[in-house]
Amino acid sequence: MNKYTFISFVLFFFIMSCKNDDVNISDNPPEKQEEEKQEETDENNLIQLNNQQLVDANKNPLYLQGVAFNNFIWNNAAVPEEHHSEIDYQRVKDMGMNTIRFYMNYSFFEDDSNPYTYKQSGWDWLDQNIAWAKKHDIYLILNMHAPQGGYQSQGEGDALWEDVENQNRLSALWVEIAERYKNEVQIAGFGPVNEPVPSQSMQQWSDLAQRLINDIREVNKNHLLFIEQAIYVQGNFTKDENYNFPDISGENIVYEFHGYEPYLYTHQLLEFAGLGDGGKYPDEEIIEVNNAEWYTATFDNPSLPEGNTDWTFFEGIRYVVNDPLIKLAAPSLVAAEVSGTVYFDDIVIKEYDTNGDFVQNINQLNLNNLDGWSFWSENGTGNNGLSTTVGHVDSSSLFINGTTSDSNMSNFKIQFQVKQGFSYQISGWMKGENIANTNGGKIRLDFYKTNGEILLRNKTFLDDYLGKIAAWADSKNSVLYMGEFGAGTPCFENDKGGLIWIADMYDLLKKYNIHFTYHAYHEDAFGLYLGGGLPDPSNVNQPLIDWFTANLN
Repeated sequence: MNKYTFISFVLFFFIMSCKNDDVNISDNPPEKQEEEKQEETDENNLIQLNNQQLVDANKNPLYLQGVAFNNFIWNNAAVPEEHHSEIDYQRVKDMGMNTIRFYMNYSFFEDDSNPYTYKQSGWDWLDQNIAWAKKHDIYLILNMHAPQGGYQSQGEGDALWEDVENQNRLSALWVEIAERYKNEVQIAGFGPVNEPVPSQSMQQWSDLAQRLINDIREVNKNHLLFIEQAIYVQGNFTKDENYNFPDISGENIVYEFHGYEPYLYTHQLLEFAGLGDGGKYPDEEIIEVNNAEWYTATFDNPSLPEGNTDWTFFEGIRYVVNDPLIKLAAPSLVAAEVSGTVYFDDIVIKEYDTNGDFVQNINQLNLNNLDGWSFWSENGTGNNGLSTTVGHVDSSSLFINGTTSDSNMSNFKIQFQVKQGFSYQISGWMKGENIANTNGGKIRLDFYKTNGEILLRNKTFLDDYLGKIAAWADSKNSVLYMGEFGAGTPCFENDKGGLIWIADMYDLLKKYNIHFTYHAYHEDAFGLYLGGGLPDPSNVNQPLIDWFTANLN
């Protein structure tokens, strides 16, 4: 026989021998076969959904309760070595917590100047934290808090929605993370986008969320995906019938939302929020509603003229409430496209009965503080605040300046219920400097409709808020996760009731089986640990740490 026949003959007997000996002649090498077996084994160890219950590897029910590591993501810098160290995982465990919502900035892994190329320093930092979490038996929820295209929560991340390349980069980074850690049992799951704010419509978030789900599932079939409620759509703060959750499909999906209600309470006196004193909790004198929607206003109230105007009293029109949809009213200080500065002071709100007879002064406001006032600008321009040098009678007033769009200051802390057939009038003093719009500066009443019950600031209000979302989740056969809830540090001072609010929220979260992580572990605004550098046990919100330790263990 020639050499080719001989080779064929030998090969035939080799193959037959392999078959007889049950030798695996798969195209995959032995190490690849072992890896596939490992994948098949490990996938059962991940946290999974079992109907409306999270379960561990042994199918035991699991309740996620913990805290957020914000990781100083707003610095847009290198990995945050000074946010925490290993001891902080032990501190989290000692409080009775089992989960950390782990904030990430895409810049930890990728530079804009070198997209799709990932930095080893980012992986090393994440690997180290996973190792610490594993050692201290803590689950991590990886959350993209600052995606390509910009941080979302404050409505300044339109580039995520308007530039598809940012979506491409976000998807690619998540695919890399999901594949790299597909067998990591210490990771509970992935949160693709924090607090999305679509630039045009909810459909944008539904489309992007579904794309991220599909792309991640190409490489990772089993980790939980925490898909968030859009906190609003640019220019529209009214939630839709699905509470702004996206229309998506997929397996092992958990719906995430955040809870800072009532906002004027939880964010009071925080510099970035621009609010004054928000009062205490509970407070049966303060009206709170979950589903109020702006309806109309006293648009015909008189306005400041152009140019400069000294302090002048502007008497408002009487607005007759003859629409049963109108339930509430609140004062509003308007400065639309004024360019210059409008000062507001000494406001009075009057009520008249069905015969037009005076009934009472609903409120008289000497505007010498920012308590309860919040600023809104349609395009983000303008400033607002308290002047301590300009006032009608005294030396203080509120002001708005530099606006190039519709803007106003509203105060929902002093909103009030209206009566059908009664009329309401708001009047007050204004002063103008360099006003560029003859219809820009005015004092008005805004009227709101609501389909639900008008509640007071107490646990019943919180129950109504959480109960409605829980009912929606039940209708979808879904699981809920409150990725953030918290009260700012001022809520724990001066008998404002911060611990009572925490206790009521926790009780209701357990009632509705809503998993949670508290915001946040280390920061000044909401933190358990305060100040810069690594967490310092001498600079803490100790009553809150003690509360968690006593109630979660």
